[in-house]
Amino acid sequence: MRPLLGTALAATLLLTPLTPPAAASHHPADHHPAPQHRVDRYTVPGDRAYPEGIARDPGTPHFYVSGTTDGTIWRGHVGRPTLEPFLPAGQHGRTTAVGMKITGGRLVVAGGATGKVFVHSTRTGALLHVFDSGARDGLVNDVAIAPNGDAYVTDSFRPVLYRITAAQLASPQVHQPLRTFVDLTDSPVRYEEGINGNGLVVTPDGRHVIMADTNSQAFYRVSTRTGAVTPVDLGGVTDIGSDGLLLRDGDLYSVTSLFHPEGEISVLRLSEDDSRATVLRRINGRGMDVPSTAAFDGDDLLVVNFQYQIAEPNLPFTVVRVRP
Repeated sequence: MRPLLGTALAATLLLTPLTPPAAASHHPADHHPAPQHRVDRYTVPGDRAYPEGIARDPGTPHFYVSGTTDGTIWRGHVGRPTLEPFLPAGQHGRTTAVGMKITGGRLVVAGGATGKVFVHSTRTGALLHVFDSGARDGLVNDVAIAPNGDAYVTDSFRPVLYRITAAQLASPQVHQPLRTFVDLTDSPVRYEEGINGNGLVVTPDGRHVIMADTNSQAFYRVSTRTGAVTPVDLGGVTDIGSDGLLLRDGDLYSVTSLFHPEGEISVLRLSEDDSRATVLRRINGRGMDVPSTAAFDGDDLLVVNFQYQIAEPNLPFTVVRVRP
């Protein structure tokens, strides 16, 4: 989610749908290997979509994109240039949708100012779970999946890190509480007006969550065992301003538009204990336009052009392929 939006963001993310809900797709997912041909630019329908989150479905040619304006979830195919509605706006109270991840055929969707996380089947679109924090003054923003199947969720307005256990995700119970894993009030993280806890990843060994604090342009390491929070040493670098995060082979990919509206992806190398990160290179432009986050598609990145708070956005809204 783009930084420095303040309370206006929460109000916007609670808007009722601006267009009639589209019917949910109930066609089984295509589990054939993705074709060799890849599209470089994908169109997101609608002139008020403001797409934010993205999740690539492994083992299929599909990816999913979330809409902040009304909670629509679109599904794309890596070989086709236009996304199609998969889950309709406002369904089950999902009036906005932000960060997303996929685990075990489940699409886990952060519900922004609704204070909820929604979980749907990627095969049928059926609602599997609603995890509710009970808070309506927060911004449930992004999701990361741990190797053991647990899901961690940030809140950008409230100083908490949530955790949904693998057992909860496997449970047949639909409505469940969204429980706080770490209260960040007395931690090194300082919540201020604007976007605080934002993108996050879990390390491959499952020991740590790496969380971006957009306001502070910082990263924090959170122990998944004890909840202990420590700043990640960036060696004096102060111009990251991360939104979405990805982690692969020890490299942290940080997407932002804070300092570069044309988009910037910073690639950082994490130390073995995840306590330090060194900037290796920066990627700018390449079709990005006020981006929010990204997903891996093979060696490429699929980057969402959010364009939030742009009164006259460059239409159509798009997802672009960036080869890092």
